[in-house]
Amino acid sequence: MKGRSRVAIVKDADIRQRTRKALEIIGGIDKIVDRGDRVFIKPNLVDASPLETGEVVQPETVEVLAREALNAGASEVIIGDTQTYWKMPNETISRYEELAKNLGVKFLDLKKHPFVKVKVEDPVFFREVRLSKILLESDVFINVPTLKTHVQYGITVAIKNMYGLIPPRDRGYYHAIYRVEEAIVDLYKARRADLIVVDGTYTTLHIGPRPIEDYKETARLDLTLAGFDPVAIDTVSARILGVDPSTLRFLKWAEEKGLGTRSMDEIEIAGTPFEEAYYGRGVDIVSYANARAKNSRFLNFGACTGCLQLVADVMRFCENISRGRKFLYVMGPRANEEEIKRNLRPDETLILCGYCAAPTFYNGLKGHFIPGCP
Repeated sequence: MKGRSRVAIVKDADIRQRTRKALEIIGGIDKIVDRGDRVFIKPNLVDASPLETGEVVQPETVEVLAREALNAGASEVIIGDTQTYWKMPNETISRYEELAKNLGVKFLDLKKHPFVKVKVEDPVFFREVRLSKILLESDVFINVPTLKTHVQYGITVAIKNMYGLIPPRDRGYYHAIYRVEEAIVDLYKARRADLIVVDGTYTTLHIGPRPIEDYKETARLDLTLAGFDPVAIDTVSARILGVDPSTLRFLKWAEEKGLGTRSMDEIEIAGTPFEEAYYGRGVDIVSYANARAKNSRFLNFGACTGCLQLVADVMRFCENISRGRKFLYVMGPRANEEEIKRNLRPDETLILCGYCAAPTFYNGLKGHFIPGCP
């Protein structure tokens, strides 16, 4: 990439005001929208949870983007995401329907519209993917994620938001074969966003549908990030949340495939200083699992998302079949034998996960070795 990737950060309780300010910092929407363009805006609406959970993009963010696009001369603005667990009537969806009606734009459930096969040049894994035809027929694509940690993939911000542009069947397939990280990078290569605007009104941990009373980790941040480089956006987002970007495999692959940069030396932060935006308490899957699992504990020594994505499955499946047996799972390249010994309880069976942690300590600790890099 030429020059430094600019990432705007604006902290302000007024969502509309900070969204406009973030756009101004990166040069305005006129930079990407020409008169007569068809503009597609993709907010992360996931399961249409209540707005205060932090799972979904606040309508005010999308309202500003749609208005700005229309003011720049767009002939049509479409707002869309693929329905997953939307239950109707739904207050969040009703807010978006009202927004679209007031602005004279469309709000669509992409699942009800065609998907098209697209070839991926130089893929991470998938040589062909399916994407929304509405997206592919648009002149401008504005990617609008939330600022969240993710139960399996560390964070879900710009690159992961592509997952809402594919058929539900493909979503299930990529999960089943443990290739979601590969898929989201290849999806981004198939159709890059022209602009990314992150709604960080709230942050939370995405772990799937759950009652609103379970959102104890949700926090209000009042942030908006904006830029054009998805890798830089995700890198800065991860750092704000206290997640080490080097542990996110999809970011490494995205950088290798030319989608952007992870290097802070090549990223220019403009607007609110990073120190004022920093939160650093984003809940990760290991903390979440250790607080809730009854028969499993996890020690993370800098593991990447290859191992971390399996923690949720351990909670989901192994907890139910353990028959009361207790396990200590160890993962990560910085594993320390003495620390493992100190943490291993007499009633626990040691599980050493992946090539990073297991080979060094297997003989000395006599644990069960799960080989490979998931």
